[in-house]
Amino acid sequence: MEKVEKNNVILFDRSLLNGGRVLDEVLEKDGFAPTHYDSLRNALEITMTEKPSVIVIDMDEFGEKAWSTCLELKDDIGTRKTGIILLSSNNDDMLKIKGFEMGADDFVTKPYNKRELAARVKAISRRLSATEGKKIKVKDIEINLDEHRVSKAGKQIDLTYIQFKLLYLLASRRMNVFSRKEILERVWGKKVYVTNRTVDVHIKRLREKLGEYKYPSQYIETIHGTGYRFL
Repeated sequence: MEKVEKNNVILFDRSLLNGGRVLDEVLEKDGFAPTHYDSLRNALEITMTEKPSVIVIDMDEFGEKAWSTCLELKDDIGTRKTGIILLSSNNDDMLKIKGFEMGADDFVTKPYNKRELAARVKAISRRLSATEGKKIKVKDIEINLDEHRVSKAGKQIDLTYIQFKLLYLLASRRMNVFSRKEILERVWGKKVYVTNRTVDVHIKRLREKLGEYKYPSQYIETIHGTGYRFL
């Protein structure tokens, strides 16, 4: 598979109409080449052609179309390694949770500090590039980070983006006990308010995806009063 270019950033917004050049200058100083599009039409084709490491989507500009674009990009094997940052003036936690469920890697509330946004772009680009070419195999589970695919005994398992991140977190540090708080911060992010019950529900659904419907699990162990670990 062709490697993702590390210096391209696509911004789906209309910021150039009102001062967006300032953000471009900050990104350029960090070694990125920003490109702006004022429409999400053909976003998949644009992303596949330009192969950015990160794209930024302004939720205020595109509304529901931003959700479908996130899903489209994360479902396609040619674009699922691209990082996605959503921008919104709405600070509602449920909106942020939905963004992560749809595949976003970060959610930034407006108004934002342009240097902070550039730093987030850089951090996501660095993190995603560090996972290239990696596969994790634990028991009969194989996690392909390049393709965002998971298989069990050779058969592919269909996971949501959050389920994939959750499984990778646990399997990449086998036998390490993660508290619910740690899982929430690492999978959903520190600025999103979700409850411990959210973790429990996603663990249950992940176990079911792995073919487990009875206790105890042979993959994900519950450490009562603490959290979870991958066996």
